[in-house]
Amino acid sequence: MRQQLKNKIPYLILAALLLVAIFIWLAIFELAPSDRVKIDFLDVGQGSAILILAPGDNQVLIDGGPSDVVLAKLGKALPIFDRKIELLILTHPDADHLSGLVEVLKRYEVGQILETGIVANSAEYKVWNDLIKTKNVPVVFARADDIVKIADNLSIKILYPLGKINGQDFSKNTNATSIVGKIIYGHNSVLFTGDAEGSVENPLVFSGVNLKADILVVGHHGSKNSTGAEFLAAVAPSIAVIQVGAKNTYGHPTQEVLDRLKNINIFRTDLDKDINFECDLAKCKLTR
Repeated sequence: MRQQLKNKIPYLILAALLLVAIFIWLAIFELAPSDRVKIDFLDVGQGSAILILAPGDNQVLIDGGPSDVVLAKLGKALPIFDRKIELLILTHPDADHLSGLVEVLKRYEVGQILETGIVANSAEYKVWNDLIKTKNVPVVFARADDIVKIADNLSIKILYPLGKINGQDFSKNTNATSIVGKIIYGHNSVLFTGDAEGSVENPLVFSGVNLKADILVVGHHGSKNSTGAEFLAAVAPSIAVIQVGAKNTYGHPTQEVLDRLKNINIFRTDLDKDINFECDLAKCKLTR
């Protein structure tokens, strides 16, 4: 018996070396340079989470959804040995956007955080701010006209808030503070809106800022108070993405919003699950 085991040792060593080689090649393949940008609208239930996978091993996560579900999504999307996310963006501190980011911040190294820095009273927002201090993560407070460069030909332009609002108390209506930003890659553009409603949309329309985008992330999960007709006309998207939970108790997306989107290609996370686009400099294509 001992002799038989001895005879198998070289084969066991060979098998182990083969497995190591496979893992190394997988890692090399995943980290190989590419000019493609992936934008994934993650199905995290009744909430929002957008993952940008960019050339140069740059990852951006915009909001994190209402729970730790986002961690499993990141585990599948990121390279095997990658435990760093270069940028987290918190559009506003409501739980359905914040909770998943708290879990990500606990478990990943984070290069930078972009948020509004408003005052809010939730216990979870306090945990978020305490974690930022403990981990010493640099924070930038968003304001209109800021441009965040992610990689070559890829940037995020902030359209709202119109000025810095950090330190101000908006606890009665945090939706009115939602970051609105435009992801720009070559000729492609994606407008994300958090839970922005008319109080955000209307000033943007009247300001004359260029809102036009190929893909619109529909505000506030399809609430009737968002995606107004004038705002939608200014954006003029060919694709609308609604991040919403199946059979949610809010009635999202509302029929009013769906009616306004009737001539636009609509994708919904409650029906389509994860919605993945791959973009070159000319066009974004749906990959599933």
